[in-house]
Amino acid sequence: MGQIGVITNDKRQVFQRTVIAGAQEIASTKGYGVLVDSLAEDPNHPKPLSLPLAQIDGFLVLANALESAELEQLQQTGKPITLVSHYELNIPAVIPNNTEGIRQLADYLVNVCQCRRFVFIQGHMGQLDGVERDKVFGEALVRHDIPIENVWRLRGDFDAGVAAAVLRNFLQENVQFDAVVAADYLMASVAIDILREAGIYVPDEVCVAGFGDGPEAEAAGLTTVAADVMELGRRAARQLFAQLDGLAIQGVTWLTTEIIERETCKPKVERWHEATH
Repeated sequence: MGQIGVITNDKRQVFQRTVIAGAQEIASTKGYGVLVDSLAEDPNHPKPLSLPLAQIDGFLVLANALESAELEQLQQTGKPITLVSHYELNIPAVIPNNTEGIRQLADYLVNVCQCRRFVFIQGHMGQLDGVERDKVFGEALVRHDIPIENVWRLRGDFDAGVAAAVLRNFLQENVQFDAVVAADYLMASVAIDILREAGIYVPDEVCVAGFGDGPEAEAAGLTTVAADVMELGRRAARQLFAQLDGLAIQGVTWLTTEIIERETCKPKVERWHEATH
């Protein structure tokens, strides 16, 4: 039986776990096993060659798990590689369309919900998804003539615990805002809890939205913009197997996104009507 290797920052995190599940689904249909190297669980091991290279036919590398020099080292093995949620060194990649998704989310919040004062909880600013979502959100608000002083950026690191602590501290400043947007759905979901804990009504006083989707977002009633993370893993695995079959692949495959409307956002007229009755 053949094997593919997956190199990830931390397979315990929801995003990575779901991508890996999608890749495993495709690998199993091809008669391949999947070996996962989860760096956070053993930070002292050598990167990227801790996997048994002789047993691995190709690699998926998730979300900047390897630096450029380490990716170059992996390339030197001559085995095919597909990157997930980042792109460099002309290695084929599969990426959620951050630009499309964040613009959709900003347009929805401004045009439909008529929000004007935003808190943005950032992702990890050392990862492509974090940098792009932060940058595009700022640009999207500029297109809507939202002044920069109406946007507060908070550290989140794609970590719900970090986002919760930072948002709690921010609320002590008594700043007026009408929307919280998070760079992923787990940080957005915890933001709902923190706001309600502080006596702030969602969505009547503040709309909350995030990027990506999963069971936690659905359970929280979170409005979000989503690319299918399981499909991200499937698509990356299909691309890797195409390379194993001899197909030359270049560039980026973008996954489209769509707004998923749930209970944490409402049009302003509905929020005003409910607040006055």
